Amino acid sequence: RGHGMFFQERFDVESRCRTARTVPLRLGAPPCEEGPVAGWVAVLWAVSTVVIAVAVLVFLVLLIGAMKRMQGVAERVEQLLTTFDQDARPTLIAARRAVDDASRVTTLVRHEVEGVVGVSEDVRERVKRLADGVEERLIDFETLLDLLHDEVEDTVLDVAAALRTTRRSASVFRTMKRAFLKRAR
Repeated sequence: RGHGMFFQERFDVESRCRTARTVPLRLGAPPCEEGPVAGWVAVLWAVSTVVIAVAVLVFLVLLIGAMKRMQGVAERVEQLLTTFDQDARPTLIAARRAVDDASRVTTLVRHEVEGVVGVSEDVRERVKRLADGVEERLIDFETLLDLLHDEVEDTVLDVAAALRTTRRSASVFRTMKRAFLKRAR
Protein backbone atom coordinates (compact mmCIF):
# COMPACT_ATOMS: atom_id res chain seq x y z
CA ARG A 1 0.00 0.00 0.00
CA GLY A 2 1.05 3.61 -0.49
CA HIS A 3 1.33 6.11 2.32
CA GLY A 4 -1.70 8.08 1.11
CA MET A 5 -3.92 5.02 1.27
CA PHE A 6 -2.77 4.18 4.81
CA PHE A 7 -3.41 7.76 5.96
CA GLN A 8 -6.88 7.76 4.43
CA GLU A 9 -7.84 4.44 6.02
CA ARG A 10 -6.39 5.46 9.36
CA PHE A 11 -8.70 8.44 9.70
CA ASP A 12 -11.71 7.10 7.91
CA VAL A 13 -14.58 6.96 10.45
CA GLU A 14 -16.24 3.91 8.94
CA SER A 15 -12.98 1.93 8.89
CA ARG A 16 -12.18 3.00 12.43
CA CYS A 17 -15.59 1.90 13.65
CA ARG A 18 -15.16 -1.54 12.04
CA THR A 19 -11.76 -1.85 13.73
CA ALA A 20 -13.15 -0.66 17.08
CA ARG A 21 -15.47 -3.67 17.26
CA THR A 22 -12.49 -6.02 17.28
CA VAL A 23 -9.75 -3.87 18.88
CA PRO A 24 -10.21 -2.15 22.28
CA LEU A 25 -10.47 1.65 22.19
CA ARG A 26 -7.17 3.53 22.46
CA LEU A 27 -6.72 6.44 24.81
CA GLY A 28 -7.32 9.69 22.95
CA ALA A 29 -9.16 8.15 19.98
CA PRO A 30 -12.47 9.85 19.11
CA PRO A 31 -15.59 7.74 19.57
CA CYS A 32 -16.97 5.78 16.63
CA GLU A 33 -20.30 7.14 15.60
CA GLU A 34 -22.05 7.15 12.33
CA GLY A 35 -23.98 9.89 10.65
CA PRO A 36 -23.58 13.69 10.69
CA VAL A 37 -22.63 13.75 14.38
CA ALA A 38 -19.44 11.74 13.70
CA GLY A 39 -18.13 14.50 11.42
CA TRP A 40 -18.73 17.17 14.08
CA VAL A 41 -17.03 15.08 16.72
CA ALA A 42 -13.94 14.73 14.56
CA VAL A 43 -13.87 18.46 13.80
CA LEU A 44 -14.41 19.36 17.44
CA TRP A 45 -11.69 16.90 18.41
CA ALA A 46 -9.22 18.45 15.95
CA VAL A 47 -10.04 22.05 16.94
CA SER A 48 -9.66 21.30 20.64
CA THR A 49 -6.31 19.63 19.98
CA VAL A 50 -5.09 22.71 18.08
CA VAL A 51 -6.30 25.04 20.86
CA ILE A 52 -4.48 22.99 23.49
CA ALA A 53 -1.29 22.97 21.39
CA VAL A 54 -1.45 26.76 20.91
CA ALA A 55 -2.04 27.26 24.66
CA VAL A 56 1.00 25.13 25.47
CA LEU A 57 3.13 27.09 22.99
CA VAL A 58 1.98 30.43 24.44
CA PHE A 59 2.76 29.17 27.94
CA LEU A 60 6.25 28.09 26.86
CA VAL A 61 6.96 31.46 25.22
CA LEU A 62 5.82 33.30 28.37
CA LEU A 63 7.88 30.93 30.52
CA ILE A 64 11.01 31.58 28.46
CA GLY A 65 10.46 35.34 28.74
CA ALA A 66 10.02 35.07 32.50
CA MET A 67 13.21 33.02 32.76
CA LYS A 68 15.15 35.70 30.87
CA ARG A 69 13.78 38.39 33.17
CA MET A 70 14.67 36.30 36.25
CA GLN A 71 18.19 35.89 34.93
CA GLY A 72 18.54 39.67 34.56
CA VAL A 73 17.22 40.24 38.07
CA ALA A 74 19.61 37.62 39.45
CA GLU A 75 22.56 39.35 37.75
CA ARG A 76 21.52 42.72 39.20
CA VAL A 77 21.14 41.27 42.68
CA GLU A 78 24.55 39.64 42.39
CA GLN A 79 26.10 42.98 41.39
CA LEU A 80 24.37 44.67 44.32
CA LEU A 81 25.70 42.06 46.74
CA THR A 82 29.20 42.40 45.37
CA THR A 83 29.06 46.18 45.75
CA PHE A 84 27.58 45.90 49.23
CA ASP A 85 30.26 43.43 50.29
CA GLN A 86 33.03 45.65 48.92
CA ASP A 87 31.64 48.77 50.62
CA ALA A 88 30.47 47.35 53.95
CA ARG A 89 33.36 45.08 54.85
CA PRO A 90 36.06 47.81 55.07
CA THR A 91 33.68 50.00 57.07
CA LEU A 92 32.99 47.25 59.58
CA ILE A 93 36.69 46.44 59.89
CA ALA A 94 37.57 50.10 60.47
CA ALA A 95 34.82 50.45 63.09
CA ARG A 96 36.01 47.33 64.92
CA ARG A 97 39.59 48.68 64.93
CA ALA A 98 38.36 51.99 66.31
CA VAL A 99 36.50 50.19 69.10
CA ASP A 100 39.59 48.09 69.92
CA ASP A 101 41.81 51.17 69.98
CA ALA A 102 39.34 53.07 72.12
CA SER A 103 39.10 50.11 74.48
CA ARG A 104 42.89 50.01 74.85
CA VAL A 105 43.01 53.76 75.45
CA THR A 106 40.31 53.45 78.11
CA THR A 107 42.25 50.70 79.85
CA LEU A 108 45.45 52.77 79.79
CA VAL A 109 43.64 55.82 81.13
CA ARG A 110 42.18 53.77 83.98
CA HIS A 111 45.62 52.42 84.97
CA GLU A 112 47.17 55.88 84.86
CA VAL A 113 44.38 57.40 86.89
CA GLU A 114 44.65 54.66 89.51
CA GLY A 115 48.43 55.07 89.66
CA VAL A 116 48.47 58.78 90.28
CA VAL A 117 49.43 59.48 93.91
CA GLY A 118 48.72 62.72 95.66
CA VAL A 119 45.62 63.60 93.60
CA SER A 120 42.63 64.53 95.63
CA GLU A 121 39.96 61.89 96.16
CA ASP A 122 37.32 64.09 94.49
CA VAL A 123 39.27 64.49 91.23
CA ARG A 124 40.23 60.86 91.27
CA GLU A 125 36.61 59.74 91.71
CA ARG A 126 35.42 62.00 88.84
CA VAL A 127 38.04 60.69 86.41
CA LYS A 128 37.27 57.13 87.36
CA ARG A 129 33.54 57.65 86.78
CA LEU A 130 34.30 59.24 83.42
CA ALA A 131 36.52 56.32 82.38
CA ASP A 132 33.86 53.81 83.47
CA GLY A 133 31.18 55.66 81.51
CA VAL A 134 33.35 55.73 78.39
CA GLU A 135 34.13 52.05 78.76
CA GLU A 136 30.43 51.18 79.12
CA ARG A 137 29.60 53.20 76.06
CA LEU A 138 32.40 51.54 74.14
CA ILE A 139 31.26 48.09 75.25
CA ASP A 140 27.72 48.99 74.16
CA PHE A 141 29.10 50.31 70.89
CA GLU A 142 31.16 47.14 70.36
CA THR A 143 28.09 45.00 71.10
CA LEU A 144 26.11 47.06 68.62
CA LEU A 145 28.80 46.60 65.98
CA ASP A 146 28.91 42.84 66.64
CA LEU A 147 25.13 42.68 66.24
CA LEU A 148 25.29 44.78 63.08
CA HIS A 149 28.04 42.55 61.69
CA ASP A 150 25.99 39.40 62.42
CA GLU A 151 22.88 40.89 60.79
CA VAL A 152 24.79 41.95 57.68
CA GLU A 153 26.42 38.54 57.43
CA ASP A 154 23.02 36.77 57.80
CA THR A 155 21.50 39.03 55.16
CA VAL A 156 24.34 38.36 52.71
CA LEU A 157 24.00 34.60 53.30
CA ASP A 158 20.22 34.75 52.79
CA VAL A 159 20.59 36.66 49.54
CA ALA A 160 23.29 34.23 48.37
CA ALA A 161 20.98 31.30 49.12
CA ALA A 162 18.18 33.01 47.18
CA LEU A 163 20.53 33.50 44.24
CA ARG A 164 21.52 29.84 44.30
CA THR A 165 17.85 28.86 44.33
CA THR A 166 17.14 31.21 41.44
CA ARG A 167 20.07 29.80 39.48
CA ARG A 168 18.94 26.24 40.16
CA SER A 169 15.41 27.11 39.06
CA ALA A 170 16.77 28.75 35.93
CA SER A 171 18.83 25.61 35.27
CA VAL A 172 15.72 23.44 35.60
CA PHE A 173 13.84 25.73 33.21
CA ARG A 174 16.71 25.60 30.71
CA THR A 175 16.70 21.81 30.89
CA MET A 176 12.93 21.77 30.36
CA LYS A 177 13.32 24.18 27.44
CA ARG A 178 15.93 21.98 25.80
CA ALA A 179 13.76 18.91 26.30
CA PHE A 180 10.72 20.61 24.75
CA LEU A 181 12.74 22.00 21.84
CA LYS A 182 14.22 18.54 21.11
CA ARG A 183 10.74 17.03 21.09
CA ALA A 184 9.48 19.76 18.77
CA ARG A 185 12.12 18.88 16.20
